[in-house]
Amino acid sequence: MKTIICNSLQSFWDMADNRLLQGKEVHCVFPVSEGLKAFIMNYQVKYQISNITFTEAFD
Repeated sequence: MKTIICNSLQSFWDMADNRLLQGKEVHCVFPVSEGLKAFIMNYQVKYQISNITFTEAFD
């Protein structure tokens, strides 16, 4: 399975809105709060994303 790396929240939204993340695994490497992480995870079903992970380097 291919993993798509999102370097910013804007790149995540742009790719998701254009259905480029459909059926893919996504790894976000930008800093996110717990609230933003939950918000993004709620969109996993809407955008039909297989899996979303987040880097922990910013914790």
